[in-house]
This record gives sequence, C-alpha cells and structure tokens, in this order.
Amino acid sequence: MGTKYLVVITSGLDQKDKMIVGMNFAKNTFRKKKADDVKVVFFGPSEKAFSSNDSDFLKLFSILKDLGIVTIACSGYSKAHDLDKAIMDLSTELEDVSETIPRYVDAGYTVMTF
Repeated sequence: MGTKYLVVITSGLDQKDKMIVGMNFAKNTFRKKKADDVKVVFFGPSEKAFSSNDSDFLKLFSILKDLGIVTIACSGYSKAHDLDKAIMDLSTELEDVSETIPRYVDAGYTVMTF
C-alpha cells in the first residue's frame, strides 16, 4: 500500500467540529487499514483541548491512543501556554513541530490539516 498520513490538527475548541473530523479521519483510516501508518500532530490552538476536560475530545483521544496511533504536540506552543503537564499526562510527545512536520514529509507522509 505505502500510504502514510500525518494528520495535523490546528483547530481549537472554538472549531471543535474540525478538530473532531480530523481525529475521526485518523481513527477511521487506521482502523480500516487504509494506510500503513497514521500519526497525529496537535499544533497551536488544538493543544488547549488537552487541559479542557472536553468529553468529546478526551473520548476520541483515548481511542486514538488505544489504537496505538502516535500523537505529538508542539513543544513551543505548549510551553508558551503552560500546557506541558496536561499534554504529557495524556502520553503525548512534545516536539518542535517545525522539525517534526518536514521529517515526516521527507519520509513520504501525506499531510492532512484540520
């Protein structure tokens, strides 16, 4: 197959529908084996959902983790908004996404943004 997706979610809770659609895309693509690999990057306003106690976000996020989908968040944004602990508590890697995204593009991932 050879298809790999890097799902980048920038939409915050003010655009919750977009965030949920992106997370569902990752979940369903992985579950239906429509790709060899799927990773999710939370970047910018979407990272605030980690500390929101939003039940829809947390339920879907839990499913992604249970499926083994790697989740990454932007270390710069999380630090600037004091979100590091909330993000790390949900077993999400913190990375400089200005390095993460190009690394996955170079590895052949198709970037999908929500």
